[in-house]
Amino acid sequence: MGATVLLCVTGSIAAYKAADLASKLAQAGHEVTALMTEAARQLVSPNTFLNLTGRRVYTDLWDPHGQTEHIALTDRADLVIVAPATANTLAKIAHGLGDDMVSTTLLAVRSPVLVCPAMNTRMWAHPVVQRNLAAVRALPGYHVLEPGAGHLACGHVGPGRLPEPADILSAAEALLGARPAPEPPPATFLELVVYDAAPSAEAQERERAYRADLLRAGSLVSTGSLGERRRAHVHRARSLDEALERARRSPLAGSGCRIEVFPWALDLP
Repeated sequence: MGATVLLCVTGSIAAYKAADLASKLAQAGHEVTALMTEAARQLVSPNTFLNLTGRRVYTDLWDPHGQTEHIALTDRADLVIVAPATANTLAKIAHGLGDDMVSTTLLAVRSPVLVCPAMNTRMWAHPVVQRNLAAVRALPGYHVLEPGAGHLACGHVGPGRLPEPADILSAAEALLGARPAPEPPPATFLELVVYDAAPSAEAQERERAYRADLLRAGSLVSTGSLGERRRAHVHRARSLDEALERARRSPLAGSGCRIEVFPWALDLP
């Protein structure tokens, strides 16, 4: 099953590789949404990502159509990838700065974040950059994919190359594979209660209060009478055992009544 991935593109010359990464993620079945800094837009057009992903590209925190989108985006995200991550971006993450769509979104993220640095080799080796990198690595949920070494766009040779898109995709799939399996949706169960004798007024009042609490919590869908000494309750629960336990906690359980709980096939909103 495909995941929801946010791809944050910042202003490195390697931004063109992020387009290839977006394509590979989409081909792998993931829903990809690109976010771009102003510097990234000087190197690659947002329309490139729009056409590769089929989804809106977010570029401006103050867009009148998306002033709070950085929160909604992170609510849905299974993974965030920052590729390429510049020295400036590492500094913002390390120090909690949020002054554009990318950095502000990263402050709201709850999913794993895969950071893929790319920069000149001397910048990469700078003590401040390395200190910021260590701070990013120490953040819960953050993972850093080391840059490759080789000929850089500036003509220098050494570490600082953005990892190849195929390698980033592999790292992303590994992180997505480590996600906990989603909980199955709750099923519907019918509880039937048959009273051997009419409960006391006090017991009935405690029972009404108990069922009202379940209704407010959303675990009890409905309740009703089937006659003088029979009632039915429809539960939402993860398992039959959970529904049974809920029925056994009833103030009337074990006091002159019989309780049966069984799965009930009913489509509920």
